[in-house]
Amino acid sequence: MLWGTACSEHIHDENCQSHDGYHVHTALMGGELIPVDEHGCGYNLELLIDESDHLSIYILDAHAEGFVRISQATLEVSIKENNQSTVLTLDAVADSATGETVGDTSHFRTPDSIQVARPFSGHVKSLVIGSHEYNQTKISYPGIGK
Repeated sequence: MLWGTACSEHIHDENCQSHDGYHVHTALMGGELIPVDEHGCGYNLELLIDESDHLSIYILDAHAEGFVRISQATLEVSIKENNQSTVLTLDAVADSATGETVGDTSHFRTPDSIQVARPFSGHVKSLVIGSHEYNQTKISYPGIGK
């Protein structure tokens, strides 16, 4: 199943890529896209839970067309479930095929399977992409899976 986000806005910020018209951003790995910052100005997160119930987060560019490597070794995600918060730590994933290493990667994954009911929502506590720091970035995942 593929997930994407639709876009029909025109951006006028001088630091952003302007565009007109409706278009869809498709998740590169087949997961759920979460915009970070204004459309066309920032980045996207792609959330994916694999068949082993590991949560992955991929850092993508503004239009979800390419991976963006960051230097963080971990990401902390707070998930709200039944009025309680669960904190998940996702580790940077090295990949010899792409040359990605811990400290220079676009992929983060939980070391163990997660025991979180779906759908869920929460936030990424802190995310540093280039010179931009994003705190409490809201995320959500649809009711797919367990």
